[in-house]
Amino acid sequence: MTVATYMRQCLTNPEGGYYITSPTPFGSRGDFVTSPEISQMFGELVGIWILSEWMNQGMKPECTIVEFGPGKGTLMDDALRALSKFKNFLGAAKSVHLVEASPALREVQREKLCGSTKMETVDGAAWSCKSKYGPTIYWHEHIKELPEALPSPFIVAHEFFDALPIHSFERTKQGWREFLVDTIAARASPMARPSELPHNPMLISSTKPKDADPVFHLTLSPKQTPHSTTLPHLSPRTSSLPELSRVEISPDTLSIIHQLALRTAAHGGAQLIVDYGPAETVPVDTLRGIRAHKIVSPWVDPGKADLSADVDFGAIKHAAKEASGEVEVHGPVEQGDWLHALGIGARAQALWSAQRDEPGKKRVMSAYERLTGKGLKSMGKIYKVMAVGPKGGKTPVGFGGSVPRLNPSCPSPSPDLPNNISGAVSWRTFRVKGIDFSSNECPHSPFTPPASEYHTIAISIETPS
Repeated sequence: MTVATYMRQCLTNPEGGYYITSPTPFGSRGDFVTSPEISQMFGELVGIWILSEWMNQGMKPECTIVEFGPGKGTLMDDALRALSKFKNFLGAAKSVHLVEASPALREVQREKLCGSTKMETVDGAAWSCKSKYGPTIYWHEHIKELPEALPSPFIVAHEFFDALPIHSFERTKQGWREFLVDTIAARASPMARPSELPHNPMLISSTKPKDADPVFHLTLSPKQTPHSTTLPHLSPRTSSLPELSRVEISPDTLSIIHQLALRTAAHGGAQLIVDYGPAETVPVDTLRGIRAHKIVSPWVDPGKADLSADVDFGAIKHAAKEASGEVEVHGPVEQGDWLHALGIGARAQALWSAQRDEPGKKRVMSAYERLTGKGLKSMGKIYKVMAVGPKGGKTPVGFGGSVPRLNPSCPSPSPDLPNNISGAVSWRTFRVKGIDFSSNECPHSPFTPPASEYHTIAISIETPS
């Protein structure tokens, strides 16, 4: 079978797929932790980004929020809590649409976003309930079930594309050949060349002798397959690569991006994609399993671990532009830079100052550093952020754009800053058509890197109990 078929069966098989049978794979008690689970700041700033884009596109009287793969609903809960402070926007955002294949996760999301309100079936193909913030939440099992003409859809895909199936290829003297997944018993076949993805250092370092024996392995097909004759030739980024080059290609990703670009061109709104992967180069040998917060072999215990592969941002950019000449692609930029541009420094300082004890302050600092730091154990550099919006629109905040400013005022800086980072914060308050912001432009705030050139925005949001 292809790697894509293997991934699809491991992740979404109705009888034993990981996302179907694992009700809570996220968080410290699950297999992995995502940015929204680390701190409320991440989801809040995603909400502020949506708000700023809505403003940049003329504050249309009706818009929609969409999220693909919403996990436990934490990101959307934090985003909606932030957005609920802006009544103008909340009056325009009549509905939120979540694409979620797992019935168990849909229930977790319902409880998070709607409280005790129960789901109702809509037209036999979707579910809905009234959220605690006002907008109605709709759930769809597949992207293809999203209503076609959603008004001004602002679409968030956070760690969504990394879980989509990939095909893996190598260029040989005879042309492109596809890696296929076979059982270990077939390894003796003289026509098959086994591979354990030797270029993936994380996989090798995490695989110990005491680990369970793999059930499957990769083998290079000696002949062409339908996918090897088409996918590597779709873009000059891959078709021109030399012999022995390896590539990973996700046709599902390309198809979805194509559809989203057409939506944005026709109805406005924007797409925000946050995931891990190289900014320009084609991913190579990145398929891995993730279990109990460790990288494991993808060939052991199928259906018991999450499977993911690096996202090809270059391919996403190419696919969006190929789909429509009426969209523009921004980024990718590193997550740490994007968060600072959105005002995580100001927000982190506010949360830090609100803590009553030292452990609380350390938690805020630790979350801030993990989200924005550029080290190997942090997410600020590894994760990338990309946006797709209508052609000719204003540059989005986080990608070089900003918002209007009026009525500056600067209170005194806080005297109780973290002792390992020095500096003060200057603030400006401004009002735009009834919407209040506070902007922090100081290049040396306690939670902003020195010499930052980013215009940052933040708002005062109550900390959830």
